[in-house]
Amino acid sequence: MGKDMTRITSAIVMILAVVGLVLLGPKASFVMLLIVGTLVSDELLVNFIRVKRFSSSYFIALVVFITPIVGFFFLSNSKNFSNQIIVHLCLLMNVGLLFYLFSFFRDEFKLTNFLAKVPFLVGIYAFFNIFSLSHLFFHQSWWQLLTVLLFITYGMDTGAWFVGKNFGKNKLWPAVSPNKTIEGLVGGMLLAGTLGGAAFHFVFGDFYISQFFIFCLLGGISQLGDLLQSKIKREAGIKDSSSLIPGHGGVFDRVDSLFFLTPFYLVLIQYYLS
Repeated sequence: MGKDMTRITSAIVMILAVVGLVLLGPKASFVMLLIVGTLVSDELLVNFIRVKRFSSSYFIALVVFITPIVGFFFLSNSKNFSNQIIVHLCLLMNVGLLFYLFSFFRDEFKLTNFLAKVPFLVGIYAFFNIFSLSHLFFHQSWWQLLTVLLFITYGMDTGAWFVGKNFGKNKLWPAVSPNKTIEGLVGGMLLAGTLGGAAFHFVFGDFYISQFFIFCLLGGISQLGDLLQSKIKREAGIKDSSSLIPGHGGVFDRVDSLFFLTPFYLVLIQYYLS
């Protein structure tokens, strides 16, 4: 029952987040993202790679994140998807993380050990991902695009949980995430495509069947972000990124899939959906 309530609460929070971001506007929403990025950086530094909070390495990583993200957002003169290079770099970073997820590096490579030696890379990771999300705010249809993105991401999460819990029999990848199932993956992708398509139709008044399959694919990509975090947590020997949100874990637990999906989504918007 507790996990059920967690999923229901997450869905409610998603809806409230969409409404809240629309009401707040781009700049206030960016400040919220800045806070999210700072909390995620803190969790990665302190709980994943064991950097002492308020140490020099800790502050350097936060400066590496905060300084460029504030500068790019408030000093950029472009209002139409400026600085695409950073979004593409974020995309390349996430593709590189897929090589780590699928163990294409040598077997003894551990990402947490590597980051512990160069903790400022956590700041770069947070910068790329928060920049990609805030990059939506430069688009004239920013809240509509953000709404579709959130419905895809959390539609995938909710669908995978519901179908996996009630119909899941075949494990997806037990060595990384023992509770996920193939049935859950398929159910999540279908719900992501359905909710993403419904949201797209509602805010843009247009929708094609090909977009449904694209949104299903994006849902699957967001699941890779969840699997990636699961692998890193296993390396770090932790269950949740933190205990900041009672019953939900940490901030990174709630946004891992969203972070991973965003650059893929932005590139598709630029080259296909726009």
